Amino acid sequence: MAEKGRPSMTWLFFSPSGRIGRLPFFLSWLFWLFAGGLLLAQVLKYEGQDAPLALWTLALIASGLVSTVSLVMLAIKRLHDIGYPGPLALCLFIPVLSPIVFIALCLWPGTKGANEFGGDRNAPGR
Repeated sequence: MAEKGRPSMTWLFFSPSGRIGRLPFFLSWLFWLFAGGLLLAQVLKYEGQDAPLALWTLALIASGLVSTVSLVMLAIKRLHDIGYPGPLALCLFIPVLSPIVFIALCLWPGTKGANEFGGDRNAPGR
């Protein structure tokens, strides 16, 4: 459980409320990229062995679903920090726009001070 006044990892990865800065956004994406890479390495390692391959493939699919939800929540909070509404996170699912949106979210500075989505950066919203 998080200390009073400090956000939890559950909030960071799975809640759309509040705002996050560029660094936590980027590091969270790197975490999911690393986790997916580890699982993919295991799938490739056990290619040709039915039981372990099935297990690692199932883990990779589950991780992909969980990370997709998490990445959308991260994008929503990052958009909130910039001052834009969360539904714009759907642009991450448009193949041509996805890399552009990701780079913009990593580089675009957030609004200084409170905005309509929350007071403190890297904290849950109201």
